[in-house]
Amino acid sequence: MRLIFLTDTHIKVSRPVNRRDNFMAALFHKFTEIIALCRRLKVDLVIHGGDVFDHPRPDQRALDLFCWLLKELDLPVYCIAGNHDLIDQDLESIDHTALGYLARIQRIRLLQPGKKTYLANGSCVIQLSGQHFHRGIDRRKNSQVYMVKKRQCDLAIHVVHGMLVPRAFSNKVPCTLISEVTATEADFTLGAHAHLGYHVTAGGKFFLNPGALARLTNLERELIRIPQVLFMDFTAAFSYSFIPLQDVRPGSEVMNNNPSEVVV
Repeated sequence: MRLIFLTDTHIKVSRPVNRRDNFMAALFHKFTEIIALCRRLKVDLVIHGGDVFDHPRPDQRALDLFCWLLKELDLPVYCIAGNHDLIDQDLESIDHTALGYLARIQRIRLLQPGKKTYLANGSCVIQLSGQHFHRGIDRRKNSQVYMVKKRQCDLAIHVVHGMLVPRAFSNKVPCTLISEVTATEADFTLGAHAHLGYHVTAGGKFFLNPGALARLTNLERELIRIPQVLFMDFTAAFSYSFIPLQDVRPGSEVMNNNPSEVVV
Protein backbone atom coordinates (compact mmCIF):
# COMPACT_ATOMS: atom_id res chain seq x y z
CA MET A 1 0.00 0.00 0.00
CA ARG A 2 1.31 3.40 -0.99
CA LEU A 3 -0.14 6.80 -0.20
CA ILE A 4 0.53 10.48 -0.65
CA PHE A 5 -0.32 13.05 1.99
CA LEU A 6 -0.76 16.73 1.15
CA THR A 7 -2.34 19.56 3.02
CA ASP A 8 -3.40 23.22 3.13
CA THR A 9 -4.08 23.81 -0.57
CA HIS A 10 -6.32 26.84 0.21
CA ILE A 11 -7.94 26.74 -3.22
CA LYS A 12 -9.38 30.13 -4.14
CA VAL A 13 -9.87 32.10 -7.34
CA SER A 14 -8.74 35.49 -6.10
CA ARG A 15 -5.04 36.10 -5.60
CA PRO A 16 -3.91 35.88 -1.94
CA VAL A 17 -2.74 39.19 -0.54
CA ASN A 18 0.88 38.07 -0.26
CA ARG A 19 1.19 36.66 -3.78
CA ARG A 20 1.71 38.36 -7.11
CA ASP A 21 1.25 35.44 -9.51
CA ASN A 22 -1.78 33.66 -10.92
CA PHE A 23 -2.65 31.56 -7.85
CA MET A 24 -5.13 29.23 -9.58
CA ALA A 25 -2.63 28.53 -12.37
CA ALA A 26 0.06 27.76 -9.78
CA LEU A 27 -2.26 25.30 -8.01
CA PHE A 28 -3.16 23.68 -11.33
CA HIS A 29 0.53 23.03 -12.07
CA LYS A 30 1.07 21.59 -8.58
CA PHE A 31 -1.95 19.32 -8.90
CA THR A 32 -0.81 18.16 -12.33
CA GLU A 33 2.56 17.18 -10.87
CA ILE A 34 0.91 15.37 -7.96
CA ILE A 35 -1.29 13.40 -10.35
CA ALA A 36 1.83 12.33 -12.28
CA LEU A 37 3.58 11.40 -9.02
CA CYS A 38 0.67 9.22 -7.95
CA ARG A 39 0.75 7.38 -11.26
CA ARG A 40 4.51 6.95 -11.33
CA LEU A 41 4.70 5.77 -7.71
CA LYS A 42 1.60 3.56 -8.09
CA VAL A 43 -0.15 5.23 -5.19
CA ASP A 44 -3.25 3.52 -3.78
CA LEU A 45 -4.81 6.44 -1.92
CA VAL A 46 -4.40 10.12 -1.11
CA ILE A 47 -4.91 11.88 2.22
CA HIS A 48 -5.61 15.62 2.43
CA GLY A 49 -4.96 17.27 5.79
CA GLY A 50 -7.54 20.03 5.52
CA ASP A 51 -7.93 23.63 4.39
CA VAL A 52 -8.76 22.17 1.02
CA PHE A 53 -10.44 25.46 0.17
CA ASP A 54 -9.73 28.95 1.47
CA HIS A 55 -13.44 29.45 2.14
CA PRO A 56 -16.09 26.95 3.28
CA ARG A 57 -18.26 27.86 0.30
CA PRO A 58 -15.77 28.52 -2.50
CA ASP A 59 -16.82 29.89 -5.85
CA GLN A 60 -17.47 27.48 -8.70
CA ARG A 61 -14.04 27.72 -10.34
CA ALA A 62 -12.31 26.74 -7.10
CA LEU A 63 -14.70 23.82 -6.60
CA ASP A 64 -14.23 22.75 -10.22
CA LEU A 65 -10.44 22.70 -9.86
CA PHE A 66 -10.59 20.36 -6.88
CA CYS A 67 -13.17 18.15 -8.59
CA TRP A 68 -10.88 17.97 -11.61
CA LEU A 69 -8.05 16.84 -9.33
CA LEU A 70 -10.26 14.14 -7.81
CA LYS A 71 -11.31 12.91 -11.24
CA GLU A 72 -7.76 12.78 -12.58
CA LEU A 73 -6.42 11.03 -9.48
CA ASP A 74 -9.11 8.37 -9.73
CA LEU A 75 -8.13 7.15 -6.25
CA PRO A 76 -9.77 7.08 -2.83
CA VAL A 77 -9.16 10.50 -1.26
CA TYR A 78 -9.50 10.79 2.52
CA CYS A 79 -9.89 14.27 4.01
CA ILE A 80 -10.27 16.10 7.27
CA ALA A 81 -11.66 19.61 7.60
CA GLY A 82 -9.42 22.56 8.30
CA ASN A 83 -10.47 25.85 9.84
CA HIS A 84 -10.94 27.43 6.39
CA ASP A 85 -13.23 24.57 5.35
CA LEU A 86 -15.70 25.41 8.15
CA ILE A 87 -18.19 28.24 8.59
CA ASP A 88 -16.94 30.46 11.44
CA GLN A 89 -14.59 27.60 12.39
CA ASP A 90 -17.62 25.71 13.70
CA LEU A 91 -17.30 21.94 13.27
CA GLU A 92 -21.09 21.53 13.30
CA SER A 93 -21.24 23.54 10.06
CA ILE A 94 -19.43 20.92 8.00
CA ASP A 95 -22.60 19.55 6.36
CA HIS A 96 -23.24 23.01 4.91
CA THR A 97 -19.80 23.41 3.33
CA ALA A 98 -18.20 22.38 0.05
CA LEU A 99 -16.28 19.65 1.84
CA GLY A 100 -19.50 18.28 3.33
CA TYR A 101 -21.14 18.36 -0.09
CA LEU A 102 -18.26 16.44 -1.69
CA ALA A 103 -18.50 13.82 1.06
CA ARG A 104 -22.26 13.44 0.54
CA ILE A 105 -21.84 12.78 -3.17
CA GLN A 106 -18.97 10.40 -2.33
CA ARG A 107 -16.24 12.27 -4.15
CA ILE A 108 -14.14 12.29 -0.98
CA ARG A 109 -14.15 10.26 2.23
CA LEU A 110 -14.24 12.36 5.38
CA LEU A 111 -12.43 10.84 8.33
CA GLN A 112 -14.62 11.27 11.40
CA PRO A 113 -13.31 12.05 14.90
CA GLY A 114 -13.39 8.99 17.14
CA LYS A 115 -13.86 6.58 14.24
CA LYS A 116 -11.25 4.35 12.63
CA THR A 117 -10.89 3.10 9.07
CA TYR A 118 -8.95 -0.09 8.42
CA LEU A 119 -6.97 -0.60 5.24
CA ALA A 120 -5.53 -4.04 4.52
CA ASN A 121 -2.63 -4.81 2.22
CA GLY A 122 -1.57 -8.44 2.32
CA SER A 123 -0.38 -9.10 5.84
CA CYS A 124 -0.34 -5.41 6.86
CA VAL A 125 -3.39 -3.74 8.39
CA ILE A 126 -3.33 0.05 8.70
CA GLN A 127 -5.59 1.92 11.10
CA LEU A 128 -6.46 5.37 9.73
CA SER A 129 -8.11 8.04 11.85
CA GLY A 130 -8.57 11.79 11.69
CA GLN A 131 -9.51 14.87 13.66
CA HIS A 132 -11.09 17.93 12.05
CA PHE A 133 -10.23 21.41 13.22
CA HIS A 134 -12.56 22.89 15.83
CA ARG A 135 -12.51 25.97 18.00
CA GLY A 136 -10.26 25.44 20.96
CA ILE A 137 -8.46 22.43 19.49
CA ASP A 138 -5.17 23.75 20.85
CA ARG A 139 -6.41 25.03 24.18
CA ARG A 140 -4.99 23.50 27.31
CA LYS A 141 -6.14 19.95 28.14
CA ASN A 142 -7.34 19.33 24.59
CA SER A 143 -4.24 17.39 23.54
CA GLN A 144 -6.20 14.12 23.61
CA VAL A 145 -7.52 14.85 20.10
CA TYR A 146 -3.97 14.31 18.86
CA MET A 147 -3.76 10.89 20.48
CA VAL A 148 -5.25 7.53 19.52
CA LYS A 149 -5.18 3.90 20.62
CA LYS A 150 -4.21 1.12 18.24
CA ARG A 151 -6.84 -1.55 17.76
CA GLN A 152 -6.38 -4.70 15.67
CA CYS A 153 -3.79 -3.22 13.33
CA ASP A 154 -0.12 -3.34 12.49
CA LEU A 155 0.37 0.39 12.02
CA ALA A 156 -1.74 3.41 12.97
CA ILE A 157 -1.91 6.73 11.12
CA HIS A 158 -3.66 9.71 12.72
CA VAL A 159 -4.31 12.91 10.75
CA VAL A 160 -5.05 16.16 12.60
CA HIS A 161 -5.68 19.74 11.48
CA GLY A 162 -4.41 21.75 14.41
CA MET A 163 -1.38 23.74 15.49
CA LEU A 164 0.74 20.74 16.47
CA VAL A 165 4.37 21.94 16.39
CA PRO A 166 7.80 21.02 17.75
CA ARG A 167 8.03 24.39 19.52
CA ALA A 168 5.83 27.45 19.98
CA PHE A 169 6.57 30.21 17.47
CA SER A 170 4.24 32.97 18.67
CA ASN A 171 2.53 33.90 21.91
CA LYS A 172 -0.45 34.99 19.82
CA VAL A 173 -1.09 31.57 18.30
CA PRO A 174 -2.32 28.72 20.58
CA CYS A 175 -0.50 25.49 19.86
CA THR A 176 0.04 21.93 21.05
CA LEU A 177 3.61 20.74 21.41
CA ILE A 178 4.63 17.40 19.97
CA SER A 179 6.31 16.64 23.32
CA GLU A 180 2.85 16.76 24.93
CA VAL A 181 1.38 13.99 22.78
CA THR A 182 4.15 11.41 22.49
CA ALA A 183 2.03 8.96 24.51
CA THR A 184 -0.14 8.47 21.43
CA GLU A 185 -0.18 4.94 20.04
CA ALA A 186 -0.24 6.23 16.46
CA ASP A 187 2.91 5.23 14.64
CA PHE A 188 2.48 8.21 12.33
CA THR A 189 0.81 11.49 13.27
CA LEU A 190 0.29 13.57 10.13
CA GLY A 191 0.06 17.26 10.89
CA ALA A 192 -1.48 20.17 9.01
CA HIS A 193 -2.36 23.81 9.73
CA ALA A 194 1.27 24.66 10.59
CA HIS A 195 2.25 25.85 7.13
CA LEU A 196 6.03 25.56 7.42
CA GLY A 197 5.92 21.83 8.19
CA TYR A 198 8.21 19.64 10.30
CA HIS A 199 9.77 16.19 10.60
CA VAL A 200 10.06 14.89 14.16
CA THR A 201 10.67 11.43 15.60
CA ALA A 202 10.07 10.71 19.28
CA GLY A 203 9.88 7.40 21.10
CA GLY A 204 9.86 5.45 17.87
CA LYS A 205 6.90 7.46 16.56
CA PHE A 206 6.83 9.84 13.63
CA PHE A 207 5.28 13.31 13.55
CA LEU A 208 5.25 14.45 9.93
CA ASN A 209 3.96 17.58 8.24
CA PRO A 210 5.05 18.34 4.65
CA GLY A 211 3.90 21.95 5.03
CA ALA A 212 1.22 23.82 3.13
CA LEU A 213 1.03 23.18 -0.58
CA ALA A 214 0.02 26.83 -0.93
CA ARG A 215 2.54 29.47 0.11
CA LEU A 216 0.54 32.34 1.58
CA THR A 217 2.97 34.48 3.57
CA ASN A 218 6.22 36.24 2.74
CA LEU A 219 7.95 35.11 5.91
CA GLU A 220 11.64 34.45 5.30
CA ARG A 221 11.28 30.67 5.63
CA GLU A 222 8.30 30.68 3.30
CA LEU A 223 10.28 32.53 0.65
CA ILE A 224 12.82 29.71 0.49
CA ARG A 225 10.51 26.76 1.18
CA ILE A 226 9.66 24.42 -1.70
CA PRO A 227 6.11 22.95 -1.55
CA GLN A 228 6.21 19.20 -1.09
CA VAL A 229 4.13 16.11 -0.40
CA LEU A 230 4.70 13.14 1.87
CA PHE A 231 5.00 9.72 0.24
CA MET A 232 4.48 6.64 2.44
CA ASP A 233 5.11 3.10 1.30
CA PHE A 234 3.78 0.10 3.26
CA THR A 235 4.27 -2.55 0.59
CA ALA A 236 7.13 -4.16 2.51
CA ALA A 237 8.96 -2.69 5.47
CA PHE A 238 7.43 0.78 5.79
CA SER A 239 9.27 3.80 4.46
CA TYR A 240 8.46 7.43 3.81
CA SER A 241 9.97 10.45 2.11
CA PHE A 242 9.17 14.09 1.50
CA ILE A 243 9.01 14.83 -2.22
CA PRO A 244 9.56 18.49 -3.21
CA LEU A 245 7.56 19.55 -6.23
CA GLN A 246 9.56 20.43 -9.33
CA ASP A 247 7.11 22.60 -11.26
CA VAL A 248 7.03 25.50 -8.81
CA ARG A 249 8.56 28.96 -9.03
CA PRO A 250 10.87 30.28 -6.30
CA GLY A 251 9.13 32.09 -3.46
CA SER A 252 10.96 35.28 -4.36
CA GLU A 253 9.13 35.28 -7.70
CA VAL A 254 5.61 34.58 -6.47
CA MET A 255 5.45 36.39 -3.11
CA ASN A 256 5.10 40.14 -2.81
CA ASN A 257 7.08 42.38 -0.47
CA ASN A 258 4.29 43.63 1.79
CA PRO A 259 4.53 42.87 5.51
CA SER A 260 2.38 39.91 6.48
CA GLU A 261 1.07 38.09 9.45
CA VAL A 262 1.09 34.32 9.77
CA VAL A 263 -1.86 32.90 7.83
CA VAL A 264 -3.22 29.61 9.21
